[in-house]
Order: sequence, then C-alpha cells, then structure tokens
Amino acid sequence: MTNIVFLVSETDTIIEGNYLKFANEMLARGANSHIAVVDSLALVRSSIVIQGFQLTTPLLTNEPFPKDLSTFELAEFDIVWIMSLGYRESFLDKMQMLYGLPDSCRIVNSLNALMHFKSKYFLASHAETFAHPETHASTSPEQLLDIVQSGGKWIAKPPAGSFGKEVYLLTQNDPNAAVILDSLTGLAQNKYCLLQRYVEEIEAGEKRVIFAGGEVVGQYIRTPTKDHRTNIMQGAAATLCELTDEESTYCDKIGQLMKSYDAEFVGMDLAYPWVIEFNVITPGGIDTISQLGGPDLTKNVLDKIL
Repeated sequence: MTNIVFLVSETDTIIEGNYLKFANEMLARGANSHIAVVDSLALVRSSIVIQGFQLTTPLLTNEPFPKDLSTFELAEFDIVWIMSLGYRESFLDKMQMLYGLPDSCRIVNSLNALMHFKSKYFLASHAETFAHPETHASTSPEQLLDIVQSGGKWIAKPPAGSFGKEVYLLTQNDPNAAVILDSLTGLAQNKYCLLQRYVEEIEAGEKRVIFAGGEVVGQYIRTPTKDHRTNIMQGAAATLCELTDEESTYCDKIGQLMKSYDAEFVGMDLAYPWVIEFNVITPGGIDTISQLGGPDLTKNVLDKIL
C-alpha cells in the first residue's frame, strides 16, 4: 500500500485545487493519503518530521482545515508531493531539510526540479531546447532603466511572482518606468527584478500546457482582455484549444528535458515559439480545463506520474 503525503500551506478551510483532487483520488485507490503543513517541517534528533493528518474520508471544499495535527516522520512515506513552498523566508531551510530524505522517499517534483524549473532564470540557460525572451535581472533600478531606455517594449516583474501581480509593460518613453523599477528592486531590500523583452506573439494568446511524466496531458489558451497580462486572475479570457503539429513536436522535446530533471507535474506558458515560464509547485489548469467543458485530468496525471 502506497504511503503518500501532500505538503501544502495551512489555510482556514480546505480549498478547491490540486491537492484536494489528488489526495482524494489516492484515497480512492487505496493509498494511505495524508495532508501535511509544509511550514511545520522540523528536524528532531536527525529525523525530518512534519505535522499533518491522514485522510479517512474524502476532503470536501470549504470544510475546516483540521487543527488537531499529528507528527509524522517524512522518511516513512513512499511519496512526498510538494504542493506549496510555504513562507519564502524559510525556503532554503526547508529545501535543505528535504535534501536529507533517503532515496527510498520519492519527491514530486524533485528538489532539483523545484530549484531550477521554478526559477525564471532557468529559461535563459537552455537556448538549445526552447526559445525564451531576452532576459535581464538585477537589484539595480538604474541598470534596468538603461536597458528599457535602449528601446522596445519590456516586461518587468518579480522573479518569484505569481498570478500576474506586479507585472508591468514598460517602454523608453514611459514616465513611470524609473519609479516602477525602483519599487521592484533594491539592494537594501534584497529584491531582484526580472526584465524580459516583450514578445508580440503573446497578443494572440498564451497557452498553458500541462505535462505529467514528461508528456502533454492537456492545454488551454489565455487571451489578454484588460491589458498585457494573460493571467486569468487578472481578467484574461480562457478557452479550450489544441496544440499545432509544430507545438506538439516542440513540447515533446521540452518534455524530455523535464524528465531529465524529474519534473513530473509541470505547467508551461507558451506563446509559440516563446516559453514564458514554468510552474512546478502546483500548476494551475486542471480545474480550468474541467470548468471549460474539458476532461477531468486528475486520474490521467496520477497514472502518468505513479
């Protein structure tokens, strides 16, 4: 019998999303399915422990998140599935503790995948596999402003941002460019800003492609409606779509790179041929595809991974 634990952020109630779907499906398959709070990771007498609870009945959306948690040794689990990195300030501590798990404890996605595919810097290091927008990163607003003022359109954003927050379209004539870059950077705040050249292809829409086990299992397209951002949380329109033959071949190649990093469940944002970013924590898309009238990918994703 499989012992699996999903590492999540603690919330007041159980929220609809990937961990609810996967944990319930694993319970239905007869596994010992557990939920644990990622920020409760601790080291006790050389053992890595965490606080959580075992599922005895399926999780329900909006039911209270249990407060009476038990302590488990992570090495007891066959599979540890990281679905949240928790508080950013303790990220390095948690990663270093997780690196201490024995090889018998499988981590989804691998720590190597979390360290690299999660990073937007990773895109700049594999030009032989995929195209990516020209990218710069710095803590110096002056350095980045010089790049913006050299001409063209640029996207400024935090390297670890999400949901389209603090994502700005800048041009050399933008009177607010300096103050925006100043707010996103600063050595005193230890804040890096990522600057990417704007790609016109994104105006036709950005496809969220979902991979499981290195294979494409689903996709949909997000089209900006209010501004330059293609995030659904920022008002972009989502519709079901197919991949072109060229996109499918491209994704097959990228899927092989994912497998080499043990990146087993990944969301990729694609404005062909440009790869905009990857999401390896808890990729959005399963709920969206289902809500748009497509299939529920939960079982398919688990079959590909497990």
